[in-house]
Amino acid sequence: TLVRLDWAILMTIGIALVAIHWREVHWWRFTWAFAFPDLIATFPGIYFYYGRRKGDHRSIPTIIHQLYNFGHSFAGIALFCGIWWMFTRQLEWAMLAFPIHLAGDRSVFGNTYKPFGTAFEPVRHEAFRRFEADYEASGVW
Repeated sequence: TLVRLDWAILMTIGIALVAIHWREVHWWRFTWAFAFPDLIATFPGIYFYYGRRKGDHRSIPTIIHQLYNFGHSFAGIALFCGIWWMFTRQLEWAMLAFPIHLAGDRSVFGNTYKPFGTAFEPVRHEAFRRFEADYEASGVW
């Protein structure tokens, strides 16, 4: 909970900066920057997970995990901002969409990186389900 609170504070600072400078924000660029991490990996991951796979585990191609982890890392957004700066030759408030997105994912949804070989969406392991049932049955719950 404390880690999520830390990310929420960072997200709030980013949103406040954008709100303070709202007239200087190029909103189309902000929108694309905010959506970009999900466009390159989250939506393809959801497509594979829900549309192309069946069963409990529903593994997806490793490249989806790699794209998600890259697009949702500060190294990735630093690279995107660097490329953005090379083309525009200016730092702009719309670039804050990237860290706002990452901080939002981590604070609101609790999402971090996706481990390779796991389901794209969290799936409770059968051993954990048994543990929960045993713990609940013990009366300590």
